[in-house]
Amino acid sequence: MYNNDITLNIIKKSSKNLSAYQILDKFQKIKKVHPTTVYRSLDFLIKKGIIHKSNINKTYMMCRNTLHHKHDQNTLLAICKKCGKTEELLKEIFSPIIKISRLKKFDLSYFDLEILTKCKSCK
Repeated sequence: MYNNDITLNIIKKSSKNLSAYQILDKFQKIKKVHPTTVYRSLDFLIKKGIIHKSNINKTYMMCRNTLHHKHDQNTLLAICKKCGKTEELLKEIFSPIIKISRLKKFDLSYFDLEILTKCKSCK
């Protein structure tokens, strides 16, 4: 099995988002590798649009909306600031804002956005 496949399977099987070192710990049970191997796999999977990375809580998750958007733009995540639960949002939620925005120095057709909020369980 290839390293990217192992990394992907670890993320798929997890019921929660995982940090790179949590992924490495699970990976080490299958095959002994250095952390850079896992980071390379994570970068590859992000570029392919298969997974997302939350920059706020430094975790990785499966893309839930593979049929709904292109992966070269607009990653939108809602993150519970209490428990860390994350949900991917559809970019169409922000379409009205993008249409009315007239920024001179920025192109809002490409952006990543993470919203800190509380999930319904923690509310």
